[in-house]
Amino acid sequence: MSLKKLRNNPFQHFVGIEVIKLGNGKSLLQLELNDHHLNLYGIPHGGVHATLLDITMGTAASFPGSTEREVDSVTLNLSVDYISPPQTKLLISKGQITKKGKSICYCSGEIFDDKKNLVASGRSIFKLYDSKN
Repeated sequence: MSLKKLRNNPFQHFVGIEVIKLGNGKSLLQLELNDHHLNLYGIPHGGVHATLLDITMGTAASFPGSTEREVDSVTLNLSVDYISPPQTKLLISKGQITKKGKSICYCSGEIFDDKKNLVASGRSIFKLYDSKN
């Protein structure tokens, strides 16, 4: 996945997810929560956490170390553990590759609020492919 393609991800921008740092099989993203992210209980909808983790882990999978090519990734499986509601309006998500093969990549991720409270964690499996082929 090219950085240009990532920056043009319409759903990511619609949700409001910003890329802070990525590369070397790791990623750091953030999301400023607004009213449209909340469910009827006034806390972020679970789909917000799932989306943030999916994009965070997918970008980690797509941007490996400096010796490897950037690739596209498609989610094969996503598992989310909802830990606690955030105490602030800023969510910070960290993702990393845990194991990578030729065409499959396993990742883990965590979401924190900006007071460093763990909000959610997740694991994902991605299919990797080179869009240039």
